[in-house]
Amino acid sequence: MKSYIYAMSKIIDLLKEFGLSINSAKAYMALLKKNPVTGYEISSESGIPRSAIYSVLKKLESIGIINSIGNSPKKYIPLEPSALLNHFEHSHKHRLGELEDCMKELDGGDESFDFWHLNGYRNLILKLKETIKKSKKSLAISLWNRELKAVKKELVDAESRGVKISIFSFCKLESKIGNQITYKLDEDSLESIWSHKIILVSDHVSTIMGSARKTKSSRSIYTNNQAIIEIAVNHIILDITLAGQRLGIDSGHMVKHVMKNPDLHLSTLLKNKNVL
Repeated sequence: MKSYIYAMSKIIDLLKEFGLSINSAKAYMALLKKNPVTGYEISSESGIPRSAIYSVLKKLESIGIINSIGNSPKKYIPLEPSALLNHFEHSHKHRLGELEDCMKELDGGDESFDFWHLNGYRNLILKLKETIKKSKKSLAISLWNRELKAVKKELVDAESRGVKISIFSFCKLESKIGNQITYKLDEDSLESIWSHKIILVSDHVSTIMGSARKTKSSRSIYTNNQAIIEIAVNHIILDITLAGQRLGIDSGHMVKHVMKNPDLHLSTLLKNKNVL
């Protein structure tokens, strides 16, 4: 008996989660127990006051969960449990579809959302993965080996889509993805003097930058603000250029991939006497 009462209570709670009021859930369960019955009988079985029962039944009938038969007196029958589940599934799929359409409209209005603050390492990694998945043409990244491992799958997938990937790092990187230039420093040794940082620029339309400390208190941002994106791109270009000079490596091809206007060569600009 206790298990039956518990099961009934649990079902009523679940029906409430699907949008039914407690009285609507009680009325439906009373009808499942015995039907067809009158409103008076449902009131007696469910404990819903007679003054409220008919408005409850009218609501249930309007949303298709019960049906009425006859007139003198009017009696009610419920949807079978399997039919009720199908009803909820269809209803929620429709609502989810509407919600998805509305969210897409919001997603298209990027200019109204200049900055997202990413709190904690987990949220940073999730946003990195999401941004990499959405990239279409290019990714310019400055990171440590730990973060490279965290988003390796997404980067490999992006590269297979034809996305040009340029990576700068002070650390030795374990995975060969895209074009890389690195000082090959030991990550553990570097951690003793520096904390993890990251910059990622996707398609020159969005960037993620900030702390990549593996704590809940680390802070970073995601933005589509063009001024910040330009700063991030220039930072990565400078790191690549200096690394090329110090390591004796021609980094021109990487700089070209990172630049927004790759046909505009730095060497050409420097030959112009009016530049300086």
